[in-house]
Amino acid sequence: MKSSILYAGAALACALGLSACGGGSGDLPLTVTIAGGVTKEGLVLVNQSNGDEIAVPAGAASVQFPKYLSTDDEFNISYKSLPSNVSACTFSNNKARANYYTVYTSVPTVFCTIKTHTLSVTVTGLTGTGLELVNGSNRKVVTAADATQPVAIGDIPEDGAYGVTILNQPDTQTCTISGGTGTMTATGPGTTPVVTCGPKTQ
Repeated sequence: MKSSILYAGAALACALGLSACGGGSGDLPLTVTIAGGVTKEGLVLVNQSNGDEIAVPAGAASVQFPKYLSTDDEFNISYKSLPSNVSACTFSNNKARANYYTVYTSVPTVFCTIKTHTLSVTVTGLTGTGLELVNGSNRKVVTAADATQPVAIGDIPEDGAYGVTILNQPDTQTCTISGGTGTMTATGPGTTPVVTCGPKTQ
């Protein structure tokens, strides 16, 4: 009997203070899976059906809207704002009526695409053959003809790190690199990688 009275009291308290019990009158949580990776603050999701909003922390795998839904409540999730390094976000399962299946099994998902920028390397003094540069999984064999202009060595996500190194030296020269590591900004590499080639050293 005592436990029944405590349960009833808790239920009444929840009904009177909805914000403390999930923020809504229903019992179905509305959770959104964050796919594709959100690496920066700024993504705000909104349930257009009831005006509920949630800010997505950087690196979050999922978020839950403050307000709980009741069975048959409509939800329609979109974004209110995007992080500065995101070009677009798309959704799946984001519009339906709330029930056990739609909130627990067919979970709404948002996939955001991070902007990318070309990483270019300046090469000077190259006359030999066989110079090969690498950044992550991207490799680039550079010829003297290529070195007349900046050499592209792949695309880097905005705010992502890069680290260009010399994988193979040219046959008749020795090259060194400066500014090979940094972070990609909205306007390009934080530092411009520069490869300088000269006489072969022993």
